[in-house]
Amino acid sequence: MKKILLLAIIFLLLGASIVLAQAAPDPIRIATGARTLGMGKAFVGLADDVSSVFLNPAGLAAPDRWQITSMSGKLLEEYNYVSLSGLYPTKFGNFGLAYIRSDISGALPTTIEVGSNHDDPIYTVDLTQEQMSYYNNLIMLSYANKLAPLFQLPALNTVSARFPGLKDIQVGANVKLFAVNLTGDHIERGSASGTELDLGIQGKPLSWLALGANIQNALPMSMGGKLVYQSGWEESYPAILKAGAAFDLLGPENALYKFGTHKLTLLTDFDYEISRSSKIPTLLHLGAEWKPINLIAIRAGIDQEMAGTNNIENNFSSGVGIYYGDFRFDYAYHQFAGAPGIDNHFFSLSYGIAPARQVEDPLISSPDKLITTETVVAIKGKAVDTEIMSIKVNGLKVTMSPRGDFETNVSLHVGKNTILVEGLDYNGKPIASDTLRILRLITYPDVHKTHWANEQIDYIGTLGVIKGYPDGSFKPEGTISRAELSTLLMRITMNGDSNVPNASKKRFKDLPLTHWAAKYVNLAAATGIVKGYPNNTFKPSGNVTRAEGLTMITRFGGVSKESYSNLFIDVKKNHWVAPILAGAYQEGMLIHFKDKPFFPNNKLIRSEAVELLYRSKPVITLIEDLRDFEKGY
Repeated sequence: MKKILLLAIIFLLLGASIVLAQAAPDPIRIATGARTLGMGKAFVGLADDVSSVFLNPAGLAAPDRWQITSMSGKLLEEYNYVSLSGLYPTKFGNFGLAYIRSDISGALPTTIEVGSNHDDPIYTVDLTQEQMSYYNNLIMLSYANKLAPLFQLPALNTVSARFPGLKDIQVGANVKLFAVNLTGDHIERGSASGTELDLGIQGKPLSWLALGANIQNALPMSMGGKLVYQSGWEESYPAILKAGAAFDLLGPENALYKFGTHKLTLLTDFDYEISRSSKIPTLLHLGAEWKPINLIAIRAGIDQEMAGTNNIENNFSSGVGIYYGDFRFDYAYHQFAGAPGIDNHFFSLSYGIAPARQVEDPLISSPDKLITTETVVAIKGKAVDTEIMSIKVNGLKVTMSPRGDFETNVSLHVGKNTILVEGLDYNGKPIASDTLRILRLITYPDVHKTHWANEQIDYIGTLGVIKGYPDGSFKPEGTISRAELSTLLMRITMNGDSNVPNASKKRFKDLPLTHWAAKYVNLAAATGIVKGYPNNTFKPSGNVTRAEGLTMITRFGGVSKESYSNLFIDVKKNHWVAPILAGAYQEGMLIHFKDKPFFPNNKLIRSEAVELLYRSKPVITLIEDLRDFEKGY
């Protein structure tokens, strides 16, 4: 008798919808995942992981990494349930795929005893009939996305301004494909197939409140929402409006209250069967999930279900979730009041549920703060965060090994270079980045690395203080004219040619206003950096001597004259350049010239002019700015 009663209860619970109005059974009823079963199936508002596919597909838009979950269990110790579902985020939205199977085999056929009460029938086993088997397979194709772009419409601006959380409204849909088979008890042509559609929406009007709604089986029979048997018999899937709310009562953030690391979410859902509202009352689902620490979740709920045709039963449920890295194990116990004393246990294993790990250095790349004379630099690095799926360097995608290593060459221009290295997730969205700062110094083919002024020429040339020749050479041993030295000093002083005013009147009789250097020489003379000869000539094409060049550069650098004490064996104390030499010596400008004769009347060559400029205060400031990796990048 117990076996007969058990079978009767099974078919009553799983086939009640058929008895009521030719309604086809939907295995989603139980196969929602152990997490949701442990909370009384109150999940429509919360819907925050891959389990959303069963109760509100809009929730599939929330995860930003791929997830997969499975569930297995027995209903009333006889009816097998198994489900497998996963989602994969893309830049076009999140896609999901789910498979559910419910089945029972070896069931004994029963008949209603003649004369028994219709409201309380007595079932007896009919041993003359073949044992019955039943399976219901369901494949769901899902899609979900956020509706943020819609809130750019003027009509929606007021709503989004008042409730900023609504900018993250999510929508989703399931396309459901059913395959059903029933055999035994002389059943013929018991195979059937069907299609249906679920539509969901979810949003957070407040930081601690999430709302959701889902219409299960929204497709009417006239549009193909039905189960069709080989015999031609058709059954509809009842359209059910599911609405729910999730309240974050406790939590470290976005909750009503904060209590340590505790997180407590209260859930409430209701089911309203649209297609048979006059026959089926509204069902409630209440749930709670408490996480005292991040490793464990404790759950409980009340799941209301129909018992028979008119009665509502409150089924208690409870469960626990254990988090370990990217994995979560869920267990649920679900009571069925119509079958007292029979235990019902369900288990789920999920991957990708835990939040993405916060890696201290998710992306490592080099070189940074590099000074080089090379025209190409090798950018190397490693994506430490496993969420990084691809690498871009200055906007160009580069090859990344399975271990996260990457390397590419980048061309450099003279001066400061900024190289952006980005780590992208599977949606192509940057989740980590490095900014590499590289200073490339100019080089000249006729200035070898072993040249005594190699470094000075590279820096002065990069600054543009003394420029090379059109053929790319620098000619370090070449001479420099008085007009050329005046010009480069004024370019530095005025921060470029464009700031040097045109000459308004002739200052030296051998320097007409049409001369290419007239404005530079006149300005240098006006500021006291250069002086002409007693006969009011300047000799612009004349080669600058060491003494003249040092004098002009010390005036440019603001170096004061000092008392001279035989610093150079060939310069006597009474020489006109002696106090200027003393001042430059104290400023550290004569490092290259000390401990040997100065030769004040020798022609100043270009490399020596660079050396003197390199040691002057104004140019030292320019070089410091050039070498400062916190400026100009």
